[in-house]
Amino acid sequence: MNTQKSPRVLMIIGLYHPIVGGAEKVCQALSKSLYQRGVPVAVLTQYIRGLPDCEVIDAIPVHRRMKWWHPFGIAYMLSVLLFLVRYRREYEIIQCFGIFLFIPPALLMQYFFKKKVVLRLLCAGPYGDFANIEGLKFKNMLIACARRADRIIYMSADMKEELLQHRFAEGKLACIPNGVDTERYVPSAAPGTHICFVGRLEPQKGPGYLLRAFSNIVQESFTAKLLMVGDGRQKSLLEELSKHLEINDQVVFAGFSDDVLSYYRQARIFVLPSLSEGMSSALLEAMSCGLAVIVTWVGASEELVGAELSGNDLPRGHCHIGKRGIMIHPHDEKALAEALRILLNDARLCKNLGNRAREFVMKSYSHATMVRSYQGLYNSLG
Repeated sequence: MNTQKSPRVLMIIGLYHPIVGGAEKVCQALSKSLYQRGVPVAVLTQYIRGLPDCEVIDAIPVHRRMKWWHPFGIAYMLSVLLFLVRYRREYEIIQCFGIFLFIPPALLMQYFFKKKVVLRLLCAGPYGDFANIEGLKFKNMLIACARRADRIIYMSADMKEELLQHRFAEGKLACIPNGVDTERYVPSAAPGTHICFVGRLEPQKGPGYLLRAFSNIVQESFTAKLLMVGDGRQKSLLEELSKHLEINDQVVFAGFSDDVLSYYRQARIFVLPSLSEGMSSALLEAMSCGLAVIVTWVGASEELVGAELSGNDLPRGHCHIGKRGIMIHPHDEKALAEALRILLNDARLCKNLGNRAREFVMKSYSHATMVRSYQGLYNSLG
């Protein structure tokens, strides 16, 4: 354990365990590792009926006190502010996950009580932070408050571009990529044969494009199964689509799982057909497991896969084989089918891409590197 005295940190995130998504997984893993390194951490998150208002998860106090019962979110902001004021002596740094209604109360604590505020963006593009607040009455206020955070963390070039477009000061920006536990997510001794998707079954993740591309592959007598791991609003719709496409015998809807590693080990190929991303935890996990990955030209995926040309130079309907995976355009099921066909026909290419992906994340995207970066940031502010 790191014995250096560290400032106390309060994480604020919309949802938290047992509700699981990419940001929630990062917040939980980061909080747990910081605590193990001697950093006092607590979490403030949204109230969920049926879950305790307060509990301890992984030795981290979790407070579900943010409540929404006003159409404009005034009560939500008030519930955050009341908590922050009441417990103001128990933290020095507030880290906010995403641009949302908890930002203004955090900035009031910065102004009146000299707390430091760190903002971590979640995503860019049509499902990103700025797009998600477009319909909120207080949108302009939220952006103005977010600009006043002491540090703003981004994970990809398009995130930085969005921040600069919204007139965030470049001197406040810090790039801290997500990390993956490379000691847990390791290649299987006996590589699998299937295709794997891990993520929320929501429009943002593009699962429908994957099913339609997979149906083209099934018609060509490929026998691999498609493992759809995750839950979401589109699950029933996707199950019906699978039946309509007559591929339901080769598609497994596994639902939410605490053990995604077992599915990675059954697979040879991982597909993330997202329409918008930040830096996908599932993609990092799959790369760490040595899978050949197919991703869309969104978020940090281009940097992770090592594309050797610009997305503007790739015609739609075609895929690009990068250094560590294959890239396609979002919405492009024809290119996705082509990428699947290439990998299913070439075990050697799968292995080479997977090996390079594993080496890359071990070198540059380990969980330990991410935690050290956050701790160094906190100490510089504290």
